[in-house]
Amino acid sequence: MSSEPAAVCGKDSGEQSAQHKQSRTMYPRVFAVDLHDVDGDRFQDSRQAGFSWYVLTTTLLVSLSVISIGWSFGVVNVSKSSICQISPLGPGNTHSGEFPNRIPFSNSAWTIAVGILAVGGFLGALVSGAISDSIGRRNALVVNNGLCLAGSVLMGTATTAVHFTLGRFVIGIACGVASGVANTYVGEIAPLKWHGFYGSFFQLSIVIGLLFGQLAAMHATGGTGWRIVVAFPGVFSLIQIALLPLRVESPRYLLKAHHINEARHALLTLRRGYDVAAEWQESLLSLDVVEINASNVRYHSDQWSATAAAASAVPANDQADATALDKNDSKMTMKTKGHKTVDDNVAASSLTFAENMPVERATHVSGVWQTLCGRTRDDLRHLMACCIVLMVLQQLSGISAILFSDSGVVRDILDPFSPLSAPWTCVVVCGTSLPAIFLCLACVDRLGRRALLLGSLGGMSVCCVLISAGLFYGPNSMVMAAVFLCYFAFNMGAGIVPWFIISEVIPSYSLSAATTLCCSLYWVMSIAIGLMVPLIENIVPQWLFVIFGCFTLAGFLLVMLFVPETMNCPITEVVKKHSGNIHVVVKPYRRLNASGSIGGTSRSLLELFKC
Repeated sequence: MSSEPAAVCGKDSGEQSAQHKQSRTMYPRVFAVDLHDVDGDRFQDSRQAGFSWYVLTTTLLVSLSVISIGWSFGVVNVSKSSICQISPLGPGNTHSGEFPNRIPFSNSAWTIAVGILAVGGFLGALVSGAISDSIGRRNALVVNNGLCLAGSVLMGTATTAVHFTLGRFVIGIACGVASGVANTYVGEIAPLKWHGFYGSFFQLSIVIGLLFGQLAAMHATGGTGWRIVVAFPGVFSLIQIALLPLRVESPRYLLKAHHINEARHALLTLRRGYDVAAEWQESLLSLDVVEINASNVRYHSDQWSATAAAASAVPANDQADATALDKNDSKMTMKTKGHKTVDDNVAASSLTFAENMPVERATHVSGVWQTLCGRTRDDLRHLMACCIVLMVLQQLSGISAILFSDSGVVRDILDPFSPLSAPWTCVVVCGTSLPAIFLCLACVDRLGRRALLLGSLGGMSVCCVLISAGLFYGPNSMVMAAVFLCYFAFNMGAGIVPWFIISEVIPSYSLSAATTLCCSLYWVMSIAIGLMVPLIENIVPQWLFVIFGCFTLAGFLLVMLFVPETMNCPITEVVKKHSGNIHVVVKPYRRLNASGSIGGTSRSLLELFKC
């Protein structure tokens, strides 16, 4: 990734520079480092913060919860014979101590045990927003890992079908909570410039969990080894329970909870080396603020103390406020390399300042129905519709029919030759999708969200046509090649962007409601696809991917017309541009070059993607 600041919402570098100078005039400066470490004349806005090891390690730690989701799906993907040869107990079955080597399952009981994970995921997603708003994003993940650990123990010690199914249900609830809270937490701590990079770790973690879960299950075919495999997510949970409390809480959550000192400390920790004043102000603006008063905060020798000053409520953009902030900014004293201090009493290793910063006193958290109906401070109907469509398209694209070999096109083609060839092919499909995800990690904050979504959905539409043609006319090799390309295209955008775009377009006061709704719909569609795909395969198997191709083509058109570009755009700007009822966001074609040269046409087509 380049260290140069990327363009914000399509603005050129001159506009960014002018905007940054204006923000330094409007907002008092809040420093995150000692004076001798910085040059005050070149101190960067934290909204243009670059790579951070602290944010990366926190994201990787949170990703362990998401790996558990992929792992829980993957361990049963190789079905009964590969994971533990589940079948009714007979004379040939043996026991090992108190735990049987095999658990008696009927076909219907096994189907319920496999599918109940998605039911638990739906219930967990329904409560994820309420939990994260009540105890915080980080603490919600810690508590949820306790639930995941309990589910892992239940499955690992199962002696009956009901016991095993109960463990799958409990760990399903944990997966549902993690799908909502993990995205919210990472979205709120990630810097604006690298938001797509850190947000893409969600899909990367799911694929890694699927890949290694299937590999582990395929090699645990005898004795009680399958118990270790199904209980392994408990190891991820123990790691997170031990280490997550050492990371900072989301600054935006702390602001909503009125923990002002903790919020500032968390933001300074996450943006060490940058001026966080403008980002702090934007965090306040993303709340549904009822009353804003002034507060004096003094930072000295790494100790925070805050006292609320009685002040009349003044609009943040009032001229008198701006004048006061200018005075504060001009009185800042600094000591940098090659610069002398204005005040010799200020030590080089510490910073003391008094500032006036707006602090919210009362906020209102919007519910799902209020957000859907546009009854919030900002009318979010259009942005909510975009998030819902993108999340539902993940399942309607037919990716489940490709991945899960118990009911999929891969099984139908390969099972007649070898009972293990279909699971192995699913493993290879997951493995070859990793380069697509890494490519997306490198491009998502360069090309933008729209370009990746359009390329991904367009590529999947073509692949669905090829799969359908292969199923109708053959050969099978064309079908398998199209399957690989389809999942590759899925992980280039359609499988990644929907998970993090929610936190890029929805303000903090409605973020939990939006995440709850979108993640719940994801799990509902997972259940629906799991029920409908076998029925369609039994009736019109060759037409299955024709249906999926229609959905991906419809998704391509919807993204082109309605989904806005959010790369490097603060939430406040996205909401300002795209609040209101559903509307077309694509710019009309216009000739940028008066001579009508090819260069003008190319730039116009580029605008169509970036919008």
